[in-house]
Amino acid sequence: MSELGDDTQAAMCYPSGQQYQQWKKWADERGYNSVSRFMIDMIEAGSKQIDFSVAYDDEPRELRHQRNDLKQELDEARRRIDRLESQLYQGERQAIVDFLEERTEGATFGEIVQHLVDDAPARVAGQLDRMEGEDVLIEGSKYVYLDQDNES
Repeated sequence: MSELGDDTQAAMCYPSGQQYQQWKKWADERGYNSVSRFMIDMIEAGSKQIDFSVAYDDEPRELRHQRNDLKQELDEARRRIDRLESQLYQGERQAIVDFLEERTEGATFGEIVQHLVDDAPARVAGQLDRMEGEDVLIEGSKYVYLDQDNES
């Protein structure tokens, strides 16, 4: 417990009555002669445990750069999702939907399967056309997978 010196300055604090009584009780329990001395020591002790300086991990410019990068990734992910959804609906599912839309009376499982079998060559040709140059190369009458990782 430090002692008050001759060079002191008054500082005001207005705690609630309940709060003041709690501080007085703590001061008495710890052997303080005054609540003021208790408050001074508690403030000093508390300020030694708190680092008041703020250190930012990144500069605002770096944060903007990171935000822009994340925005680009998000936009690309959305475009990819749109492409995948489009492919999904252009595949078997869309073929089934199209077939059932034509058949207002409905269709049996066998009729749906037969339609897919009959329609498969046209759907495969459409997929190959879309893949040509990106994933597939046509060499004569053969289709060859383009391994993007091993291209020179």
